[in-house]
Amino acid sequence: MLKNLLKFSLILMLCLPNFVLAQTKQKISLLLVNGKVFTADAQFSIAEAVAVDGEKIVAVGTSNDLKAKYQAAKEIDLKGKLVTPGFNDAHVHFFRGALSLLNVSLNDAKTLGEAKAKVAAKVKEVKAGEWISGRGWDHTVWGNKFPTRQDLDAVAPNNPVYLVRVDGHVAWVNSKALQLAGVDKNTKSPEGGEIERSESGEATGILKETAQNLVGRLIAEPNAGQQIKGLELALDMARKYGITSVQDNSGYETTKLYREFLRFGKLTVRVSEWQNFEDSVAELKRQRAEFASFKDNPSRLKLTALKGYVDGTLGSKTAAMLAPFSDDAGNSGIPRRSSEELTRMIVERDKEGFQIALHAIGDKANRMALDGFAKAAYGRIQFGGLQRPPNVDVNNKPIPKPAPTPIPTPEMPTDKNTVTFEKRRHRIEHAQVVNPNDFKRFAELGIIASMQPTHAISDKRWAESRLGEYRILGAYAWHLMKSYDVHVPFGTDFPVESINPYQTLFAAVSRQDTAGDPIGGWQPQEKLTIEEAIRCHTYESAYAEFSENEKGEIKAGMLADLVVHSKDLLTIPHKEILTTEPFYTIFNGQIIYEKR
Repeated sequence: MLKNLLKFSLILMLCLPNFVLAQTKQKISLLLVNGKVFTADAQFSIAEAVAVDGEKIVAVGTSNDLKAKYQAAKEIDLKGKLVTPGFNDAHVHFFRGALSLLNVSLNDAKTLGEAKAKVAAKVKEVKAGEWISGRGWDHTVWGNKFPTRQDLDAVAPNNPVYLVRVDGHVAWVNSKALQLAGVDKNTKSPEGGEIERSESGEATGILKETAQNLVGRLIAEPNAGQQIKGLELALDMARKYGITSVQDNSGYETTKLYREFLRFGKLTVRVSEWQNFEDSVAELKRQRAEFASFKDNPSRLKLTALKGYVDGTLGSKTAAMLAPFSDDAGNSGIPRRSSEELTRMIVERDKEGFQIALHAIGDKANRMALDGFAKAAYGRIQFGGLQRPPNVDVNNKPIPKPAPTPIPTPEMPTDKNTVTFEKRRHRIEHAQVVNPNDFKRFAELGIIASMQPTHAISDKRWAESRLGEYRILGAYAWHLMKSYDVHVPFGTDFPVESINPYQTLFAAVSRQDTAGDPIGGWQPQEKLTIEEAIRCHTYESAYAEFSENEKGEIKAGMLADLVVHSKDLLTIPHKEILTTEPFYTIFNGQIIYEKR
């Protein structure tokens, strides 16, 4: 009896420390251990483990330390797998892209004949007289010649057809669509657009920039069921690609559907929606007030920038250029409005505290945007180059200055709920072709250069012929932009490009297309390291939407949006980035995708 009692006491003494230790451990929801955690901070720090409780990260460190401190409801041994913050797509037409998944897709049409065949197949599915819509065609793949209405008439004589080019800036329509829109020889091109015409003056079926609206306005919006189906498809894609945040250019009305998805727990990305720069200040304020009344969780759904357009695209030769295209001597592109009108609108909206994001592709368009931002900042402007800002000396060194008078704004999370011009974080979307004199102006004005690396790979086939050997040096220049300490967030511009962020990373570090061409990379001086590229797609994107204090890095206090990757992006050959995928996508502390 005594022997058994002593034996029991010994067992109790051995177990007691472990029992006490377990009782003192902090209980959490999720613990990731034995991994390679790329925190995406400025030093590119690496850790081993991440502790998550609820929707927040509570600790980052070694596996031993975190296992000793925390008791998790779910613990995952990562077995050396790489962890990064969730991808934040800084420029995406998420909802509009979702709807495009329901229409005719021409992205993979390598010839005009293939495009016509896809339209012909759709004709068999719809009734006579019913609209056929789609997007994704690229005439530069078909011999660099625009298609015509007659091409569509041959396969769809009884259905109006409206097909948007891959860049979204040119529409290809048939005769039926032009007839319904009332477009004929006497129809004038709208401001900021062009109805392309044949030598006889007839519309060819190509509508550039704002001229797209002449036909596009006739197409009914998708019904509720179609909207829900499209958004579900897009959200599924996002989960499979590790995208946990999107900065969406689909318009204010889209927030109503996002709100419904959020209410039912189906919104598995954080959405920063953009309003329309073209709307009046009164209407923009009305929308903000209405949005605020819904009291949405701002970490899940919020309004940020006003999106506007300065010009078109290089592919359609509608980008606004300081000099004509090298392969089209009589064409310098199409600005959407005059410099004076653009500046007036920028100053007016900046004064009201709005962040502004302007699409600018050509070097003239980028300069027009910078000139407008300069006018808003300093109240004076010198077209063709900003005068030295009042807060720097002749050596470009900062001069101490009194604190500026703050302008209140309810939407931007800054100290004491105020914002100055320097904190507006105005953006230029794409910043695709920039004059050498203007890179410094981005830095001087604090303008964010929101860029999409896959555009360079898609455009490299013809970009140099458009721009010439000199201007090409200032094109798709994210490395040069970063050398001026400009913030450069990355996005995909889906559905113009694939929403796959691994393609973005590959393009940024290799400057090659998916076939590996050219060897060594196109304009290789613009390559980034993989660490820089990941930070651009995470932290820099968060900065661009005023969220760098809650996401974009892996550290305590941040939202638990993480991706566990199937391969180590930091060490694999660049080509293998294209075959990498999420092993886990973790959103708001929950595993929302697991590789099977």
